[in-house]
Amino acid sequence: MTPENATEQSSSPDRESAVIVAAVDTSPLGGRVVEIAARLARRHYDSAVLHIVHVFKSSWMGQRTVDGLTVDQMMDEARRYLDYHVRTARRQCSAEVHAHFAVGEPVDEIVRLADGVSADLVLIGAHDTLGAIERLLVGTVTENVMRRVHCSVMAVRSKERAPRRE
Repeated sequence: MTPENATEQSSSPDRESAVIVAAVDTSPLGGRVVEIAARLARRHYDSAVLHIVHVFKSSWMGQRTVDGLTVDQMMDEARRYLDYHVRTARRQCSAEVHAHFAVGEPVDEIVRLADGVSADLVLIGAHDTLGAIERLLVGTVTENVMRRVHCSVMAVRSKERAPRRE
């Protein structure tokens, strides 16, 4: 190694980078997922790219909600929610932030995005709304993403703690 090469190498240190995918829904937990993803990007990586994804579940097509909204209205609301999370992430960290809106089954779309961007980490909310039998038979979106994605997964819980089981 020549002295010129040594100087070049020391002036451009290896920058640790990461590709982070944050999967959000319209629950309050989505905000916590984005908050933690932005914090990880800000504190632990010199260079990070943050991808925020919201998946509009395709099984909702052709249905109306309790509020009587059309599918188009629900999709518009979901896009606004995604835009809000992207703006929030951009305020919380200097990482490059990308929005992804998909229509399909959440597990398939999250895994497809994570693989497509070569994610190093996926953050996803962990809801405790399924009963024990339902969880045993089909699992949660979080559990199924953990089984199928080719990177590490962080399950994010709400700040409120569930009561301890004795």
